[in-house]
Amino acid sequence: MPTEPVRVLLADGDDRFAAALGDALDRSPGNATIRRVRDHAAAATAVESESYDCVVTEYAIVGTENGEDRGGRDRTEIDDAESGLDVLRRARDRDSTIPVFLVTDAGSERIAAAAVDAGATGYVRKGESAGSTERVAEAVAERICRAVTANRSDAETLPFGEDRFEVLDRMADGFVAVDDEDAITYLNAQAAALADTVDGRGADAAEGRVDSATADDGATAGGDATADDGATEGGDATAGNGATDGDALVGTSIWDAFPNAAGTEFETAFERARETGEPTDARTYYEPADSWFEARIYPSASGVSVYFRDVTEAVEEREELERRERVMRRLYEIISAKDDPFERKVEKLLALGRDVLGAESGLLSHVQGSRYVVEVADDSTGSFGAGAVVDLEETNCERVVTAEASLQVRDIASDPELSSRPGFVQEGISCYVGAPVVVDGDVYGTFCFYDREDRPVPFSEWEATLVDLMARWVGYELERRETQAEMRRERDRLEQFASVVSHDLRSPLNIAAGNVDLVRESRDDERLERTAKALDRMEELIADALSFARLGERVVDAEAVDLDRVAEEAWDTIATGDATLETEPLGAVVGDASRIRTLFENLFRNAAEHGGSKDGDAPTVTVGWDDDVLYVADDGPGIPESDRERVFETGYTTSPEGTGFGLGIVKAVAEAHGWTVRATDADGGGARFEFGDVVRRRTK
Repeated sequence: MPTEPVRVLLADGDDRFAAALGDALDRSPGNATIRRVRDHAAAATAVESESYDCVVTEYAIVGTENGEDRGGRDRTEIDDAESGLDVLRRARDRDSTIPVFLVTDAGSERIAAAAVDAGATGYVRKGESAGSTERVAEAVAERICRAVTANRSDAETLPFGEDRFEVLDRMADGFVAVDDEDAITYLNAQAAALADTVDGRGADAAEGRVDSATADDGATAGGDATADDGATEGGDATAGNGATDGDALVGTSIWDAFPNAAGTEFETAFERARETGEPTDARTYYEPADSWFEARIYPSASGVSVYFRDVTEAVEEREELERRERVMRRLYEIISAKDDPFERKVEKLLALGRDVLGAESGLLSHVQGSRYVVEVADDSTGSFGAGAVVDLEETNCERVVTAEASLQVRDIASDPELSSRPGFVQEGISCYVGAPVVVDGDVYGTFCFYDREDRPVPFSEWEATLVDLMARWVGYELERRETQAEMRRERDRLEQFASVVSHDLRSPLNIAAGNVDLVRESRDDERLERTAKALDRMEELIADALSFARLGERVVDAEAVDLDRVAEEAWDTIATGDATLETEPLGAVVGDASRIRTLFENLFRNAAEHGGSKDGDAPTVTVGWDDDVLYVADDGPGIPESDRERVFETGYTTSPEGTGFGLGIVKAVAEAHGWTVRATDADGGGARFEFGDVVRRRTK
């Protein structure tokens, strides 16, 4: 160990690691002192202006991004160093033999490769678990003492130390170097472990996977800095279980060591890198290890270096996400199919669920008291079909109905209560996933899947959510169908009312009106005149009531409606007297032309009857657009603010001659189109009716 004082430069913003390294050096046999700086710029300046025996630098110091160090200094005013690699190179430029250790919180094969290329003495990951910082600091202190001793004794070391291979062996990534004839010149422990999977050599293939997270205490990617032979914990395990020795493969063709890599994307990328001289990468499946690997290939004048890492987990996650995306797309296609009836959609959902879950059977049930009624079934076992009825307490669904919550059981035999039910005892149902179907706040039934084989793993959260989503859609659709049925019943009642009004009331009215007219031809009596007006009034009321009953139905068969033409026709239809109509080009909207014409007729009639200036001038009615709001306005006295909500109520009128249906019909027609309507002030006075959410048909 060094007897003369050892000056160590530490560039690191991590107070905990700095303190731990200082304590470790104080306990070491060498007489070491530390000068600490908190940014790379200061470190670069120090190694160029002062003499040190060893440099330890963090690859990326938190807090010095964007040109600002912890002291608030502008880095560009001091130096242009941006990472630990810059400090390493400055140190090498000044002294090619000085030991330089690169430490990092989050390593990668890219950083490790750059450290080796730049001549790092060692590459160490700090680790993130409790106590790992202190252990790594102890190991780094020991390596500092060994490296300084070797450097001072002029030992036969490379300028960057024999620890070069320790750097490569400490990487969680695999590394292979080959010469210009594809013969292996070096491979680290991880690469040797992968070669060991060929034909089942040495350790079991599953144990030979390269894993980017082999330890929790900093032993990954070089974190096991205490190892004297440069092997990681995973490397030691490989060496101890009879796996292939990496040295034994030196001189072997890479294609003999990894024969299953031939003919894959890796070989294509390898040859491309050699031909172009440019780094390439490839992702390929390596059958002996049953794993996916991502390789980065770096060509040089003397050969090729290959870094690779196991990305099986990432590939499987991506494939799972893509599978889920396909499932959700199929789910959307099923529920949005306009031509399929409800039952057919449910059948397709059950088939989709069976395929995704790997289940034998899927059911939509309806619970009626204690009866469990199968409404739709997709059952490959033939045990249940539509219309089948069983006692609810005999089923697994009883628990779903009682708890009003989803249920997932991978092995019913492990549930004492469920395993005693006939579903398991008689039918052999061994796994189950189901969700309640809720309609109007009450449990209608269940949407479930089951199989006679238990599952090796529980249902995933995504699978349970998928079943729950299907059940929710079924509940929504059943609720919608019930709402539509109620609307049809209401419509039938209105139609019946309209029929009664049209036939049973109009017939006697017509008789009465006819007789009054006959009598008036022979007699001139004021009482007959009043009777005729009353009968006319009743006819108006009947006409408005019929219109109100029939115009409020939801518009289904919408089409492009020319508002200019419809407004003109409506104006020509009613008695407007001396009133005038002013319109701007209105264009087209999506709706029902007949009902929109009725809307205009009632608004125009309302303006003609209630509009006009205080001086008795005839009213002017304006129809136009205000952005995307359609409006009809007049220049009359307007509507008091307190009455603007009430004017749309059926029967509300301020005129003894009015029926109170006009603006009620306007609101009914607007709502039938999905529009909003409100009454407000017109510019300069008068009433203005505004319609929002109107779908305009844009013209080119």
